[in-house]
Parts: sequence; C-alpha cells; structure tokens
Amino acid sequence: KAEIEGGTCMFPNLTCGAENGPGSMKYGDVWVPMEGNYKILLKGNPTRSDRPGDMYDAATVGGEKNIGASTGVAINGIGIQGPNDAGDVSIDEADIQLACGGHVTPPLGNIPPGPEPGPAGPPMYHFHKSPECLEPFKNASIGVEHGAKPYQHGQLLGWAMDGFKIFAYQDVGGVDPVVDECGGHFGPIDSGEIEYHYHSRQIVPYHLACQGPSLGNCAETQRGTNYCHPGCGAEVCVQPGTSEA
Repeated sequence: KAEIEGGTCMFPNLTCGAENGPGSMKYGDVWVPMEGNYKILLKGNPTRSDRPGDMYDAATVGGEKNIGASTGVAINGIGIQGPNDAGDVSIDEADIQLACGGHVTPPLGNIPPGPEPGPAGPPMYHFHKSPECLEPFKNASIGVEHGAKPYQHGQLLGWAMDGFKIFAYQDVGGVDPVVDECGGHFGPIDSGEIEYHYHSRQIVPYHLACQGPSLGNCAETQRGTNYCHPGCGAEVCVQPGTSEA
C-alpha cells in the first residue's frame, strides 16, 4: 500500500496500483500457465578447464532452458533462479518476502511498443531461496519423534544447469558444509558417494554463485554485484572428514 500511495516500486517500468500488461491487473499479478523446459546432463564434470562458469550458463555445459534467469531446477520441476530479482541486489537486500523460497515475478510493466509482458516474461512461480516446504528440508525439521534424521547428509533438492546436484542445508553428521566461492564442495552425498555438489543455504548466494569448482575465481563470473560465497580459503574445498579413498 505504501508503494502504491507513494508512487514507488522496486521494479522498473511497473506502475504500482495499475495494470501492467498481460498477466497483471491493478490488484496484482495473475497466474499465467507457462512451461519451464530444462535439459540438464545429470553428471557434472569438475575437471573442465573452463571452470568456474557463469551460474546462468546452459549451452556450454550441454544443457538447454527456456527461462533465461534459471540456474537450475528443483525436484518438483520448478525453476531455481539466481540470488537477485529486483535489480542488481539480492532478494534479502531488496526485502522481498518469499513463500517457500519462491514467488511470482511481476511482468515488469508495459515496455514500448507493447503490449507484450516486460523483460521478465509473464508471471511465473520460481525459487530464489531455499524451498523449505519441500521434503528434503522437512526431513530435518519435523522432529525426531516424527522420523526426522537431522544428522544425515541433506537430501537432494534439485540440479544445477551444469549437472551437479543441489542438496539441503546439512552435511554428514548434521554439520555445516564447508563450500567454495561457488557454493559447492567435494564430499560424500546422501548415498555415501564422494562427488562435487552444491548445498542450499539461507544466505547469498542461496544455492550457487557460479558453476564450480570455483578455483578461487568466482568473482570473474559475476555480471555486476558479486554474489560469491566467502569460500573455504582454498581453490578446491573438501568437506572435513571426507575419506581419501
């Protein structure tokens, strides 16, 4: 209400309190059926000479997508997008409140000559932050008496466009994962196999800031604001306690 009355809005070219093209009305967005199509090779290659890569890249790693801002896809088929939405600031810095880590993006207004939706396309639900309503997160939060196993490695929640898996918060033993600047590391996954993978987190970059391993060069992949994780202080990060076998 304050934004409408004050004539301000976080999204450029969108007039608050007015219709803003297909998929919108003066009272807000209208849910518009739309398919997100993804092709992801479900086997990432951490030895590629061109790592780290842009978190949004698909073609270089053998993938395809029709939603440009996607960095991956969740186990329920909903796209995972990067850490920002309202300009070049993170979801938290923009103070965007998300339900289950996601939302419906406004169409960003009528861009001349119109009447097509703005650069974000029609409103479509997608994730930015951790989708805590999905089963991989509920496993560790519903309580031990109800079957939770909080000391196991986080469960699979999705895949990044480079083919590496994305897991829920915790690592083996319920500890925090020690990740590189991209947000990934080498270590055992929920099956016990040792491989490079990402972990979701409650802070930027939420899932991944680049396609890893980062090799200490995440900043070179950013398109403006640097969303890189602080990292572990090394080019390659291995979860403590990981077997050398």
